Amino acid sequence: MQAVNFFFINALLFASVILVVGVPYLYMIQSDPSDSRNPEIKKIEAIGGVWFHLVLANGLIAALV
Repeated sequence: MQAVNFFFINALLFASVILVVGVPYLYMIQSDPSDSRNPEIKKIEAIGGVWFHLVLANGLIAALV
C-alpha cells in the first residue's frame, strides 16, 4: 500500500510542477485572450482536473495507510 501511496505522491508532485510551469506558459501563448474557450484554456482545465483527482486519490490512500 505504501508503494501505491508513493506512486500517487510522485504523480501529484509531477502534476504540480506541470501546473506551476505550464499554466503561465499556456497563458502567454494564447492566440486570443478574449476567448475563454480557446485550446490553451482547455489544456489548463484538463491539467487542473488531473491534479485535483490526484489530490483526492492521495487523500484516500493516505487515510488507508
